[in-house]
Amino acid sequence: MIGIFDRYILKLLAGTTFVIAFALTMIILLTQSLRYLELVIGSDASAVYFLIMTGLAVPKFLEVILPIAFVISCAYLANKLMNDREIVVMNASGISVLRYARGFLIFTVVMMGIQFALSGWVAPAAVNELQKTRADVKSHYATLMFREGVFNDLGNGMTAFVEERRGMNELHNLMIHDPNGYITQGQKTTIIAERGIVNITDDQQQILVYNGTQYQKEDDQSKVSRLDFDQYILDVPIQNNPVSVRWREPDERTFDELFLDEDAPQRDISKQDEFIAEVHKRITTPFLYVLFIGLVLTLFFMGQWGRESNSRPVLILAGVVCVIEVAYIVIYNQARDQQWLNIGLYAVTLIPLIYIAYRFKHYYRQ
Repeated sequence: MIGIFDRYILKLLAGTTFVIAFALTMIILLTQSLRYLELVIGSDASAVYFLIMTGLAVPKFLEVILPIAFVISCAYLANKLMNDREIVVMNASGISVLRYARGFLIFTVVMMGIQFALSGWVAPAAVNELQKTRADVKSHYATLMFREGVFNDLGNGMTAFVEERRGMNELHNLMIHDPNGYITQGQKTTIIAERGIVNITDDQQQILVYNGTQYQKEDDQSKVSRLDFDQYILDVPIQNNPVSVRWREPDERTFDELFLDEDAPQRDISKQDEFIAEVHKRITTPFLYVLFIGLVLTLFFMGQWGRESNSRPVLILAGVVCVIEVAYIVIYNQARDQQWLNIGLYAVTLIPLIYIAYRFKHYYRQ
């Protein structure tokens, strides 16, 4: 049963963790969102796309930020309880550490569940949608394929010049030159038009040109044929479409999609080490919460405290957490190439827990 003190702890922990996570997320978004803003502005896309991409990036940031926000909030509250002498009073009343730390432990279990759901399903799905949205902006707004005032390479030797681009995918005063016979087999073709509309889907790319003239010349003849038209549909080489050739990275796949079978695509199988490392990372990350709360309880509630404020546990906790986080990231990156290093992810989380368990046992023997 959750008591009054437990609810008091849970309320403070939840509020503090939310504020810290929100602040850290906003700081990261201020730096990372500049890439999305540049893409949207350059593509002449709607501001809605910027908001969508920024929102989809948040779950991936939270996957890294939440453990840090958790340990900061736990350390802050533990330090506050000690400085306000609330824990001193409880110790004098004969209440055990595990009893008045029950609120911390309940919050730890809740955060472990949130972290597992976030890293296992929410963040990968958001990253996948983010990459799709970025590719959609690049393709449907023709940013990379048509730039004003320069000659643009469309692939297969085709070149396009656009005097002005309006709106999302509308081109004005354009010229398209095909010297290799892509438009019409065996003939060099040049198209000059007043207006064009770019239409790109997952399996084809087309330009609808209006009020123009087409010039064609066969390789073995000097005669040039001319055709005036009101509307003409021109196919563009599909190799310029980034949507159709994109491969989903391991961090874009949900937890169940990381387990490959014998029918998996060859490219997935060739990257199997990365998939395995991703699986182990998502399993071990929630246990960082257990490790962090164990460190907080050990350093703050089982140490020696005097009347004056003591910053030593805070400094020790900060140093240990930094070492653990750096070691965890380094081991994960190396494990993407060498499977046997995945055991290091478990060692980083479990070995310190053995020491914490020893401290608890020694504390209760006193």
